[in-house]
Amino acid sequence: MRKGKFIVIEGISGSGHQVKATIVALHKALVELKYDVVECANPDSGRVKELGMESMLNWQFGKNAKADFMLEGAVRTEIFNNVVAPALAQDKIVLCKQSSISSLANAWVNGFTKHFDVLRHLDKISRGFLSESEIYPDLTIFIDIPAEDAYERIEEVLDIHHEGGLAYYQKMREFYLKEISRWRGVRVDASSGRHPDEVNAEALALVKAIL
Repeated sequence: MRKGKFIVIEGISGSGHQVKATIVALHKALVELKYDVVECANPDSGRVKELGMESMLNWQFGKNAKADFMLEGAVRTEIFNNVVAPALAQDKIVLCKQSSISSLANAWVNGFTKHFDVLRHLDKISRGFLSESEIYPDLTIFIDIPAEDAYERIEEVLDIHHEGGLAYYQKMREFYLKEISRWRGVRVDASSGRHPDEVNAEALALVKAIL
């Protein structure tokens, strides 16, 4: 049985700041506990430049949710093959900034609900199902911020607009809350009433529980 752990930190659109802060805090704490830690991320409009894909493909995320889903799956295959699997084989802890749920949620909120079981199977393939090397999270942490906060950050601060307005973020959050149980998921309340240190401490406790 491998000692490496694959931990996904998820959040709805607009929660990227909180998700990243949690990853930074987890990474620091785990290194202090003498664990080897590797980070990875799935691509989207916020991370495309970070992964070098904007210059490589000139991909404009958000124009076609179906195409986004397929591209994200292809990139996930590469990340899992080249980053996640080798790290787990070396008993390292992998912290991933969003993964399968993010892709599925994006498809769902954009109306691709018919034959959703096919999308789930395509996601399994992206994680190694066909080669019998499927990688599944040991833990998924859902950093849960109110839809209203996400809406304000994306629509009003960043001036990025989704069709449906606030309802778009509400629908995405509802999907996450129903979906996380499939992914060994735990919700962490990250509403404005909680101090970030409290959120990070809860996340760390969840990680320690599986090590």
